[in-house]
Amino acid sequence: MKNFDEEYDKTARLAQGFILPLEGLIQVLLEGEGIRVHGVTSRIKSKTSVIRKLQRSSGERDIDSLTDMIGIRVVTYFPDEVDAVATVVEREFLVDSENSVDKRAALDPDRFGYLSLHYVLRLNRSRSALPEYSSYGNIRFELQIRSILQHAWAEIEHDLGYKSEFAVPRTVRRRFSRLAGLLEVADAEFLGLRAELARSSAPPRSFTEELDLEIERLLSRRGQFLLPAWQQGWTEADYNSYVSKSDPRFLLWDRSLISIPSNNGRFEPCDLLGPNDELIHVMRPRHSAQLGHLFNQAMVSTEILVTISDARKAFADVVMERGAGRVVSSDFRPRDVVLAFPSRAHPVVSMQQIPVISRMTLARVAQALESYGVTLHVIGIEEQLCVSGHDA
Repeated sequence: MKNFDEEYDKTARLAQGFILPLEGLIQVLLEGEGIRVHGVTSRIKSKTSVIRKLQRSSGERDIDSLTDMIGIRVVTYFPDEVDAVATVVEREFLVDSENSVDKRAALDPDRFGYLSLHYVLRLNRSRSALPEYSSYGNIRFELQIRSILQHAWAEIEHDLGYKSEFAVPRTVRRRFSRLAGLLEVADAEFLGLRAELARSSAPPRSFTEELDLEIERLLSRRGQFLLPAWQQGWTEADYNSYVSKSDPRFLLWDRSLISIPSNNGRFEPCDLLGPNDELIHVMRPRHSAQLGHLFNQAMVSTEILVTISDARKAFADVVMERGAGRVVSSDFRPRDVVLAFPSRAHPVVSMQQIPVISRMTLARVAQALESYGVTLHVIGIEEQLCVSGHDA
């Protein structure tokens, strides 16, 4: 395929901006229906996997023909919740029926094995018209729904390399079938236990309650510094410039892009580099889409520095060039990422300042950063009336 790397990188960048808001949207939709699931996870298909899939296909295909560049998986606790999730999905998204399949129905009645419901979906017209989703209306993505025991079966089956009945001895296939049957029985037994316990057990904590507890935990973290007040009337560029000029501990990065030699890409690592090499992202958000952009920018720039070695070296070189004696390692990896915006409750940010769907994104970003050993901080900036002598 001509220009494959360029097409893949372009598609992956668009997918990266869509995947976390999409996860959050699905969580909010399920919570709105009172459906509590074990987890919603996602992945973007790797370049190697895309090449392998295109090579396997008959006829000429390109990246745009793939229906699973973005994959979302919903794992429920019980098998009957798979259909409950499916009802929400079919109501809230456009379903590509030709490429969607219910593997539960496809399996013969006398056989046991992989059970899952697979959809290929797009945003519906009304949601695509919203500003925060306007760039993603034509993106197809795959959604898998299965119970936690069905998920266990599929993961173990995959790990053991059980892929073709012709490549596996008959005795082994029979043992696989017995195990799959046991899991189906276990699924049914858990349904029965749930019915019995429902009469006496206290109701479980809702997803919204769990989410709010996680956001409260994030907002309660105290940063290692306070940012100066933000004068009314300043733009973000004005504020970032003022901070760097008034306090030499902060190095200005706003709107400065770093080139990545290995893939000819560029990225903005942060708006300010903090006293202890914190990556600080500053914004005055006015709606949830802007908050989502801020959160995702923090995650993407951190992932680049963590995963791409020549991006780290390029970052260190630029720090040395403009840092007036400041030096970071050529193998620099961030330890702290700071999200900062004006807050009446400064230096903290109140829960009420973050819409529900943005809380979902924030929690996912924090979880992703923690997997890299990076701590996320959210801090509030005092906003003041303009004072003479403090112009940016």
